[in-house]
Amino acid sequence: MAGILSSLKRKIKTITFKKIPVEIPTVYGNLLDGRVALITGGTTGIGFEIAKAFIHNGASVIITGRNEERINSAVSQLKKEIKENKIIVKGGVLDNSNISEMEQSWNNILKLIGNDRIDILVNNAGVISKTHFGNTDEADYDSVMNTNLKGTYFLSEMVSKYMIENGIKGNILNISSSSALRPAVSAYSMAKWAIHGLTLGMAKKLSQYGIVVNSIAPGPTATKMLQSDNIVNINRMSSPSERYATPSEIGNLAVVMVSDMGKMVNGDTMYATGGCALLTLDDYD
Repeated sequence: MAGILSSLKRKIKTITFKKIPVEIPTVYGNLLDGRVALITGGTTGIGFEIAKAFIHNGASVIITGRNEERINSAVSQLKKEIKENKIIVKGGVLDNSNISEMEQSWNNILKLIGNDRIDILVNNAGVISKTHFGNTDEADYDSVMNTNLKGTYFLSEMVSKYMIENGIKGNILNISSSSALRPAVSAYSMAKWAIHGLTLGMAKKLSQYGIVVNSIAPGPTATKMLQSDNIVNINRMSSPSERYATPSEIGNLAVVMVSDMGKMVNGDTMYATGGCALLTLDDYD
């Protein structure tokens, strides 16, 4: 009976809560002053907000995507955030799922930055599974694994070699997911499990070169990947925080993780779940 009442209470609160975004303070400062970041999947959602947060902290950014029109639109929006002339914002086409063209795309990105050097890589590009174990479509499986895992693996290998060859003591930040905390029943959750392991492995391999590798694992976040109503309702009563995370909150966290403040955080995953990982069986009694 208590479980039924608890479920009913959550449904009532979901209907009656104001369906408006929360106001999230943005980290402004010079934590990333003079640095250059490459952010994959930076045209929307978490990637776009990370780019914006980096700009607010003095970094130049290069965002990637698969659609040139969307890239140009995002670059135009991000340029409005620039307060200092020294900050540059550019975009380049890079398809994480197409490894055969990745090196050429990477070379094109290096041409964009001229004499600057990339010292931050944010592996954010990803797609979500449309099918799950028991009824999995092979094309869907391949799309998710190629974009979310294979592309991250090979791009990280390419960028880390570049950093080592140029003596760059930089950062690689992987965007994982709280899905890696749960049993893997889809290509998406499998890929995020693997990203967790890859973060550990790269940190062990690259620490000797002064390259810090970590990941952020957001819980349910109010992006168009999960919502399609212009993100006006971030209520989520099944979460202890009773709402979705916002992309700007993940952006703030990313700033700290790749700044000098996070130098001794290495090989770790920072979970931003709003307390979802705290839920136990008694919460559903």
